[in-house]
Amino acid sequence: LINHGTEINKEDKYGRTPLFIACLKNNESLIKYLIEHGADVNKKNIHGDTPLIVSKSNGNENIIRYLIEHGA
Repeated sequence: LINHGTEINKEDKYGRTPLFIACLKNNESLIKYLIEHGADVNKKNIHGDTPLIVSKSNGNENIIRYLIEHGA
């Protein structure tokens, strides 16, 4: 879908982007794919949470490190 012009930072009604959802689900390969294709690592949801905050609560050190390395 991304290759066909789908907005990578499109939000749902809670302000969650695909990257945010991938962080919620601990989907490391999707997180990397989305960031490599321009996902905003600092986009906040309606509660002010970022993908990094969600990843910290999930405790996945690899994802946390990757997000920080990419500007979170």
